[in-house]
Amino acid sequence: MRAFFSGVLLPFLACLIATIPAQAADVETTCYTECEAQTSSNPEYKACLSQKASAADAFLNEAYGILKSAVRRHAAEMGQSPRYALQSLKEAQQKWIAYRDVNCRFEDQLAFGGTSIGGNHAACLCALSLERAVDFARVGRQLLSE
Repeated sequence: MRAFFSGVLLPFLACLIATIPAQAADVETTCYTECEAQTSSNPEYKACLSQKASAADAFLNEAYGILKSAVRRHAAEMGQSPRYALQSLKEAQQKWIAYRDVNCRFEDQLAFGGTSIGGNHAACLCALSLERAVDFARVGRQLLSE
């Protein structure tokens, strides 16, 4: 277990935790107020939010891949097949993505056709994706505590 901790998950968690303050610890700043401060027009603001959403999605995808690798290694250490755990992770992630997408469409609709339409959607994608990456770090920590 110690080798698993130091060789795989510790670097992942250290990397993830190091980027969390900049990206996820303050989701509101990352996904909303930074773009407000950096732009001077609505189109620039929406473009900034779109870039934040893309970056958060990339961060989430990286965290997902690292967690899958950690599950594989943990299963091998335990002398088990990771098949069912990985299938459950995949199913959970697919359902989470469906939830995220519906929820963000709802938040975007709250603009009721106003100028924030589109921007609300991107900000929501950013926020929820960063929160999910933090959730993956929590799962990784739970694996280590066994």
